[in-house]
Order: sequence, then C-alpha cells, then structure tokens
Amino acid sequence: MSIKWRVSLISIGTIAGITLLFTMFIYFSLSKWMMEQQDHSALTSALHIALAYPGNIEQGSHNSNEKSQSWLSQFDTKNQTFYIIGLDGKTVASLGNTFGVLPHSLALTRTQKGALAHVNVRGHAFVRIILPSHAESGKTVAWVISYASTDVVQAYIAALVRVLIFGSLLALVLAGLSGYVMSFVALRPITDIIRRMRHMDAFSIKGRLPHDSGRDEIAELSKTFNEMLDRIRKTIEKQNEFIADASHEFRSPLTVIEGYINLLDRWGKDDPAVTERSIGAIKKEAARLRRLTNGLLQLASLANVQLESMPCDAKRVIEEVVLQFSEVFQRNIAFEHPDEAVMTEMQSEHLHQVTAIFLQNAVKHTLEGQEIAVRISRRKGGLLMIVEDKGEGIDQEHLPHLFDRFYRSDRARSRSTEGFGLGLAIAKEIVGLYQGEIRVVSEKGVGTAFSVTIPDR
Repeated sequence: MSIKWRVSLISIGTIAGITLLFTMFIYFSLSKWMMEQQDHSALTSALHIALAYPGNIEQGSHNSNEKSQSWLSQFDTKNQTFYIIGLDGKTVASLGNTFGVLPHSLALTRTQKGALAHVNVRGHAFVRIILPSHAESGKTVAWVISYASTDVVQAYIAALVRVLIFGSLLALVLAGLSGYVMSFVALRPITDIIRRMRHMDAFSIKGRLPHDSGRDEIAELSKTFNEMLDRIRKTIEKQNEFIADASHEFRSPLTVIEGYINLLDRWGKDDPAVTERSIGAIKKEAARLRRLTNGLLQLASLANVQLESMPCDAKRVIEEVVLQFSEVFQRNIAFEHPDEAVMTEMQSEHLHQVTAIFLQNAVKHTLEGQEIAVRISRRKGGLLMIVEDKGEGIDQEHLPHLFDRFYRSDRARSRSTEGFGLGLAIAKEIVGLYQGEIRVVSEKGVGTAFSVTIPDR
C-alpha cells in the first residue's frame, strides 16, 4: 500500500474515532439535557397543581368540580394532561385531552413507588408524575396524576441523530479526500526524487537531487542523498584506482616472468648461464608477487578482524622491533621511553606490525649515519608513539596521499622499487581499528615524523 493511501486511511481512522467520540458526547449530553428539562417542567407544573388544590377546592361542596375547572385552567400546558383523583377514587378534575383519556385511577397511585416515570401509551411517550395533594394539616386530600408528552423531544433527538450521522459520514469523506490530496502534495517531492533516482547512472553517479536551503525533511533527505552519492562516487573512484594500480603491479612481474619463460623456451634451455639467470629472475618476481598478494590479503582481512581486549606492554613490544631493525639494517635507532611499563589495549602483533612499517619507511628514507628515533609515552588516556628520522623528507604535495594504496613517488617513497605502496595503508587500517590517529610532519631535506595515538578503549 502506498504512503498516500496509508495517510488517507490514517486520516479517515483518526477522524472517525474523533467524530464517534464527539457524536456520542453530543447525543448523550443533549438528549439527557432535553429530557431533564422536560421532566423538570412537567414536575414543576404537577407540583404547583398539587400545592394549589387544597386552597381552591372546598371538600364535599356540590360545586367543587366547577371550582376545580376554573382555577385549574391557569395551569393548562400544551402536550400535558392532568388528573386530580379523590380519595374515593373518583376523578375530581382533569385538564388537557390532546391524547384522549390516559390511565388514571387510585389504584395506580398505590402501585407506583416513584413519583416520576417514563411510559408509553398507545404509541406515545410520556413523563408520568404522581404526587399527593396535602391539606394544611398534612393530610392527603387527593392525588395529582400528570402526563407530559415527550414526542417532540424524542423527535428532536431523532433529528439530532440523523444530523450527527450525516455530518460524521461527510466528515469522513472530506477527511479521506483531504488526506489523499495533502499526502499527494506533501509526497510529490519524494515522487520526483524516486523518478530522478531511477534515471541515474548506477556507475558514474553524475546526477544529483535538487534541494533548496529549507530545513524540512524533504530538503534534508535530498541533501543527505546527494552526500551519500558523493561518498559512493569517491568510493567507486578509489576502487577503480585500486583495480588499475593492482593490475599494474601484477602486470610488471608477470611480464618479466613471461619474458624469461619465452627466453628459456626459445634457446635458453641449452645455455646454463641463461637458464640460471632466468630462474633467478623468475624466483625474484614470484617473491614480489607473493609479497603483493599477502599485502592485499591483509588489507582485506583487516576489514573483518575481531578485536580482543588484550592489554600489552607497548615498551616491551616496540623495544623488540627496534632491536630487530638495528641488527638487521645495522642502524643506530634511538629508543626513548619512560622507566615504567607503558600499557596499551592494542594487540601486540598489531603494535609490532605498525612499528615495523614506520621503521621500515624510516630506513628507506635515510642513509647510514642519519638519525632515527622512536619515542613512546602516555598522553590523555592513550599511547603516543613517534617515529622520527632525519632523512630526505617528503614534499608537501605528497603528504595527503601517503596512506593511499599503491601510492608511490620516487621523491616521496623510496629510491628502490621493492615496495608496493601498501605499508602505510596497512598501518592506517590497523590504527583505525582502535579508533586511533596518525599524523605526519615532514620537510624536504630535514626529515619526517610519524605520530601514532592509540586511545584506551
């Protein structure tokens, strides 16, 4: 179901619930008020007659009925009938006969426990009131039976019900139409966004969604979607660059291997010198391919690595790496550290690899006798490691690209061709696993300093 229909149904359901509650409130409150007003009016008239009867009738006189009719006429009310019943059961007086003779007897006064009741007589609704008429001595001298018709009130209530039902249905129809129209107008920008998205190029992602400077949800959606497209575009560009660089790196050793194999196949099989030289070159290029493949596999595996909280002594791990590089490369590498242990939550193998990458980079950039130093300390709840060399330095234009995969520059990286430009990229991925940060400061002809910060988790 589309959002427009859902909004319409929600509008109808909401208005239906509100209308039902409002209709019930109007019906019950008005009907109760009208019936109460009718009951009060009928009760007041009957009470006046019951109070006035003893003073206007001389009991036992021969003209009592005439007196009754003369004073009783002032209480004549439309749609209301009165009967005055004597204690002997005879009708002393009556007033009003719109509905014909209605039930009235002395026995009726004895069987009714309440003074007011709603009754139906010959298809008409009445409020029946039975009240005693007392003399000044407090003695009951007669009974007043009053019938007040409620047909008009019931007709008003019935008309009210019809109006409320019709109004409720009309409100529901208008709510549905207005909900559909409002949802159509409100969702029209989203429909336009969907249309534009369907016509976008899935590969180049050149299109962008229009958005104004407003702060509504539609403008925010368009802005966020465009930002996502920019990130996807950059990712695709980096992926294409990675594929091109990886293909280039693989093509060079494969071309060398293929060339030496063809050389052996043509005439080198009978020449021991050519065979030996070819086998050596093939072994060297195969080793390069192995190192390149291992680097790529490691970059891929870092995306899914599961970190374990295993604190290690950074001073001990880094000291081992410094000692290894000092012995292997015959370099004097200074190691500055606190006297106490420097603990970090970085796994020891990751710390070992990051340190080795930066030291290897420093060795490549320096000549024998040039200074290389490693310093560690605890700063702001984390580990700070600085690897600094006094080598050739890096041009400022290359600094933003140092951690890109396969990035190599003769001026910025190494004079040799053994590297693939993956070391610093791997170091950045490892440090990123621990929400760490790498900063580099370099000046051409002065040296380079890499600082690594590993926060405590």
